[in-house]
Amino acid sequence: MPGPLLKKCLHALFQALALAAASLLAGGEAWAAGGTAQVSVEVPEGKTKTIRLRNLPSGTSVAVRIEADGTLVVALVSGVQLKSRKPEALFRASLDRRMSFKVITQESSHYYLVLDNRRGSEAVKARATIRVEGGASPPAKH
Repeated sequence: MPGPLLKKCLHALFQALALAAASLLAGGEAWAAGGTAQVSVEVPEGKTKTIRLRNLPSGTSVAVRIEADGTLVVALVSGVQLKSRKPEALFRASLDRRMSFKVITQESSHYYLVLDNRRGSEAVKARATIRVEGGASPPAKH
C-alpha cells in the first residue's frame, strides 16, 4: 500500500496532468493544451486502478503507452459515458506486458484510464505514459 508521501506525489502528478490536458481562458474560450505525464501504479489482484484525465475538450488526441509486469484489461471511458445506463468505452483491450493506443475524444468530459486486474491472481505493476494534444479550437473572432 503506498505511503502518504507517494500518495501526495501521485496526487500532484494527476493535478499537473489535468492542468496540461485542458485549460479555460478568460471569456470561457477553450484552448488546445498539451502535455505528457508518466504514472506508475500497482494494481492489486481482484482490483482496478483508475487515472483521471480532467476536463478534456472534444477532439483531444490522447496517446497512451502502458508497460506492465503482467496482464490487465485496459479501458478509456468518458465521465459522460460512465453516467449512462450502458456505458461504452472509447477504447478497451487486453494488455499482456505492453501496449500503445491513440484515440480522439468525442465529447468534452473527464476521461478515465482504467487498469483492471479483477481476474488476476497477483498484483500487477504498471507504468503509463499519457500524451494529450489538441482539442477544441477557440471560436473565430470577427
